[in-house]
Amino acid sequence: MKYLRKISMFFKARSTYQEEQLDKNNDLRPVWVFPLSLKKERDKILIPTEFLESRENIQKKKAKKLTQDELMKRVSRASHKPGSRTIVTKGYERDVYVSEYAKRRANGVCQLCEEPAPFHTKKGDPYLETHHIEWLSKGGEDTIENTVALCPNCHRRMHSLNLKKDVEKLTGVASKR
Repeated sequence: MKYLRKISMFFKARSTYQEEQLDKNNDLRPVWVFPLSLKKERDKILIPTEFLESRENIQKKKAKKLTQDELMKRVSRASHKPGSRTIVTKGYERDVYVSEYAKRRANGVCQLCEEPAPFHTKKGDPYLETHHIEWLSKGGEDTIENTVALCPNCHRRMHSLNLKKDVEKLTGVASKR
C-alpha cells in the first residue's frame, strides 16, 4: 500500500480499458489495461537504460524461440500503434577536427574491413563513421590515437561484438599517423 501511495504521487491514471492479449500459452485472453501518465512534466522518473535494454533482450530471445506459426499468431495480434517513451540520454561532445582527421586518414576505406566506403554523401565524400576504440562512455579519450573511421556495418559490429582482435587491429591503425 505504501508503494501505491508513492506511485500515485507521480502518476495519474487515465481511463482504463479492456483488450485481448496473448498469454504465455499463446492463447488470447481479456486483460484490463491501466494507463499511467506523469502528473507533472517536471516529475521525471529515470529508468536505467540497462533495464529497458535487458527487458527488450528478454523479449527478443523469446521471439526467436517461437515457431513460425506462433510468431505469425503474435504478429497478427500486435498493436499497429507503437507505444512511446521519452528518453533522456547522456551524449558526448566530440571534437570535429579529430573526427575529420580520422576520416581523412582512412582515405575513403573502412579501417576494419578495408573495403571502400559503401556510398558517397550528397557532397561527394565517402561515407564513413567515426568510432572511438575505447568508447567515450567507458572512459576513452577523444584523440586521434583512439579514433578510426569505419563503414556502417563495421561500426555496428564494433558496438555489437567489440572483438579483441578487431580492437587490436584498430589500435594499430590509429597509432599510425
